[in-house]
Amino acid sequence: MGKKGRKPPSSASRESSPQKPHVPERFQIPEQTSSRTPQHSQQTLAALQEQQNTLKRKLSQVSQHLRSSSSVEFLDLRQMQLQNHQEQLLILYRGLKQTFADGKMKKELYQEEIDRCWAKRAKLVAEDLTICRQRERLLKGLDAEKEGEDVPDWPAAYAALVTNHYKNNERPAAWEARNEHKHGFWRQGLIEYYNAEDNEDNDFLWCPIMRKYNGSENRNAAHIVPHSIGYSSAGHLFGEPNVGFDLIWSVRNGLLITSVLERQFDKGYFVLVPVEPADPNTEPFGWRFILMNEKLRNYPVGDSSTKYDDLDGRELEWKNDNRPARRYLYYHFVTTLLRYVRYEKPGWAGTRLTLPTGKLWATQGRYLRRSTLKYLASAIGDVDEADEIFADGVFDGKDDKPEKEERLMAQEIFVRQERAELEEEDVWIETEEQEEDVQIETEEKDVDEPKKEH
Repeated sequence: MGKKGRKPPSSASRESSPQKPHVPERFQIPEQTSSRTPQHSQQTLAALQEQQNTLKRKLSQVSQHLRSSSSVEFLDLRQMQLQNHQEQLLILYRGLKQTFADGKMKKELYQEEIDRCWAKRAKLVAEDLTICRQRERLLKGLDAEKEGEDVPDWPAAYAALVTNHYKNNERPAAWEARNEHKHGFWRQGLIEYYNAEDNEDNDFLWCPIMRKYNGSENRNAAHIVPHSIGYSSAGHLFGEPNVGFDLIWSVRNGLLITSVLERQFDKGYFVLVPVEPADPNTEPFGWRFILMNEKLRNYPVGDSSTKYDDLDGRELEWKNDNRPARRYLYYHFVTTLLRYVRYEKPGWAGTRLTLPTGKLWATQGRYLRRSTLKYLASAIGDVDEADEIFADGVFDGKDDKPEKEERLMAQEIFVRQERAELEEEDVWIETEEQEEDVQIETEEKDVDEPKKEH
């Protein structure tokens, strides 16, 4: 391989043009961004960056002395780097949120910064999880590289191992992957469960949100709890560890809705909440549409004349007494709320969504495992008081996992919901040596480049 810490050029770049120095964007926080945070946040970020610089130097030393260093030492340092970057982004997020809450930052700029912050955080968590879950496999891979004829470039070997593993193994297993044939059967089950077919024309299906029939090609079968979180995570979260498959593919975990609304439901642009009943034991429950993305309010829904403002607060209309399960819609409500908490001022949820009774959700129930929700709230929205906010919808399980495992499982759900995709440049390791090489190559280019005549 090339110089230590340097990404080898692709065949395309070798053939087309001289290799440019690799300057990874990585997860460095621009000074312009950190300067928008309060002074105490800037001081904390500076201290964490000093720690990051120390880790870079140590990684550079380990990479230069491969014969005397171990793969364990290398992997431990890398994980410390990742966790340092995560801590920096968390401090940045909290600092920007304080600036925004104090009225010193416009909402549009704040939301743009938070988008970037959480996108980077999701990728860091994804790589950290890969090390935690596949530590032994990564160590064997690195040791195998070391035993080869050439002394390996550990940063490059590591990047390839992690990227390939993530692409090939961190997705749902083959038996968990969404099967279109299975999805087709499930969709037909939803049509029958909700009595969605038009009696006069079977090609038309009912949408309870839009309250009208439309062509079946414009009706999508939407999972409420996304298939992407995996069967094992779903089973544990809902307190039925051995039936995750049945939970995900239950007709009560689905909706038949307009295509454009399905995409927006997945993104959390709206939630469905129960209409507060006079009698909590009354069935079936009514459900109401609540718009979360205010930017959509004055826009039409797809090609219809109905605007999102018309839907906000409106009750859904069904064709029979069958309804989706409350626990699945509660999960969607909670995870959506946690994501929106990032973008709003403290206390926003209470003002925006609280019912006259003072509750966020109209009905109590044993919906989600308390121990998992605790870590999920922290991973998705940096919320520590989940026990208080969602107390009416949790249960304590006798089969709770150890805290470390609960935290890892919550982080896995977070990464899959954020759809974080790791690419090789995301897992590339920036070392002191690499920075020096870039500077030297840049200087050489300046010296060698002929001056233009005037």
